[in-house]
Amino acid sequence: MTNDPLIRPIPEHIEDRPKAAAARLLIGGPVVLLTSAWRGRTNVMPLAWHMPISTDPPMLAIAVERSRHTAEIIQHSQEFALNFPTRPLLHHVQYLGAMHGDRVDKIEATQLETFQPQKVIAPLLAACAAWVECTVVEVMPLGDHILFVALIAAVQVDPESFDDGWILGPEETRPLHYLGGTRYSFLSRVVEARVPQAADAPERILRERLAEELELTKDARDKREERLDALKREVEAGRALDLTGLELEISPEHVLDLTHGHVLGEPPRE
Repeated sequence: MTNDPLIRPIPEHIEDRPKAAAARLLIGGPVVLLTSAWRGRTNVMPLAWHMPISTDPPMLAIAVERSRHTAEIIQHSQEFALNFPTRPLLHHVQYLGAMHGDRVDKIEATQLETFQPQKVIAPLLAACAAWVECTVVEVMPLGDHILFVALIAAVQVDPESFDDGWILGPEETRPLHYLGGTRYSFLSRVVEARVPQAADAPERILRERLAEELELTKDARDKREERLDALKREVEAGRALDLTGLELEISPEHVLDLTHGHVLGEPPRE
């Protein structure tokens, strides 16, 4: 609490959440499949808690729950690999998070194709967009997780997915982003920021651009509603539907009754 008259009270629409929700707020980047190996045994687990921590030398850190079989393997091997899965591996990623690596060989159970790494012994997964091999330099137990600080030993990418940044190509080439629970997302479009020039009054320019972005957002939402209304009429008439360019946060089946319609590019419904 503060008595500063310049600070406004908390807006009415804002809600409190448990402290644990901070982790969900911070995730949303690409989920990875972490592969590890030790004495002839391999393991793979999905991981959302990872971050770059240095560019010179290139380093990153991952947080793995203490009870995970992966944590034990990495403490022995002192290395691991991050594999960036694409949309087709959506269900594999979720399933791998529910399996126990100390009881079953996850790679064999899921029949995931692997290939040889460059610097570590952990196998790399073929059906991914990028691969980062790491060697551990520091291990820090923190609460119910272990933080592994690592040097980046090798980086490889699929050029259809990544050049100097992620490419918004076909959906099957884009990385998966974890939202929590069983929900995932993937990149859908790029927007470019415009910074005020030296001669501009930044407060005025930024205020104008905020209004512009809000208007663009409202306009896009209105156009999407108009398109959905038109598509509903097409469904009622039993016509084929073209959903190209229709951006939805959920599957079209959740907003359109497709019982009497046919989506172009998909097989006819039974």
